[in-house]
Amino acid sequence: MGFETIKFKEPETGIGLITLSRPDRLNALSLDMVGELHALFLALMERKDLRILILTGEGRGFCSGADLKDARLRQEFPTSYPDPTVHLIAIQKRYADLVLEMRHLSQPIIAAVNGAAAGGGMCLALASDIVIAGPKAAFTPSFINIGLSGGEMGTTFFLPQKVGSGRAAEILLTGRTVDAQEAEKIGLVSRIVEENRLLEVAMEIAKTLLAKSPMGLRFTKEALNLSLTAPSLEAVIEFENRNQSMCCSTPDFFKAVEAFMKRKRV
Repeated sequence: MGFETIKFKEPETGIGLITLSRPDRLNALSLDMVGELHALFLALMERKDLRILILTGEGRGFCSGADLKDARLRQEFPTSYPDPTVHLIAIQKRYADLVLEMRHLSQPIIAAVNGAAAGGGMCLALASDIVIAGPKAAFTPSFINIGLSGGEMGTTFFLPQKVGSGRAAEILLTGRTVDAQEAEKIGLVSRIVEENRLLEVAMEIAKTLLAKSPMGLRFTKEALNLSLTAPSLEAVIEFENRNQSMCCSTPDFFKAVEAFMKRKRV
C-alpha cells in the first residue's frame, strides 16, 4: 500500500510502524494525510497477524495538528462564514473519526512522541494506548487559541481520564503547552525516553506486548475501552468475567500456566 504523507512498515513480524511524514510542516494533518490514515486504519482492522502498532512523526515533531495552510482544506472550508452542517461532514468528522478508528483497532497503539504534539497531534497521542515521549515533546491543545472549543477529537474524554478533571479543565481552557517533564509528572505520558532511543524503547515495549497472548491483548484493550464509559463496576466485572472465561479455554493459557509452574518449581 503506497502513501504520500505517511509511511508504514513492519520492522518485525507482528509489529507495524506508522510514521507521519510531512516533516517540512511538522507532520501537520492535511486532508490528504487524514485520508491516508483512514485507509491504513481500515486495512489494519483486517490484519490479525499484525498485533502491535507504533505511531510516531518524522523529523523534529510528532504532529502539529490540522494544516491550516492545506490547499484542499482552504478550498473546502473557505475563510467566509461556512454552513456548519457542511463543515461537520466535510471537515470535522474526517478528522475526529481517526480517533474512533484508533480505539476500534484491536492492536494496542504505542505513541512515540518526538517533539511538538499540538492540536490534532495531541489528540492522536491521547487516543493511543501507551504514550512515551522524548525530552523535547510538548503537548498543546491549541483549539481554544484560535477561537475554537477546547473539546476536539476526544480531548474532553481522554484528558480528564489521564490527568484528572480539574487539571484537564485548566489545560484545555488556557490552551497552554505541557512540556515533557510535566506530562510525565501528571500522567499524560508513561515515561520520558532519551531522544535518540525513543523508537528503540517503543520497539522494546512492542516486543514485550508481542510476547502476550493475542486474545489477552485484544480483550485487555476492549476492557480498558469499556471501563471508560461503563455505567457501573458490575458492568465492567461482567465484561472481564466473559473475557477471562474465554481466555481460559485457549491453548495460550495452558502453555502460559505450564511455563509458570515450571518456573515456580525451579
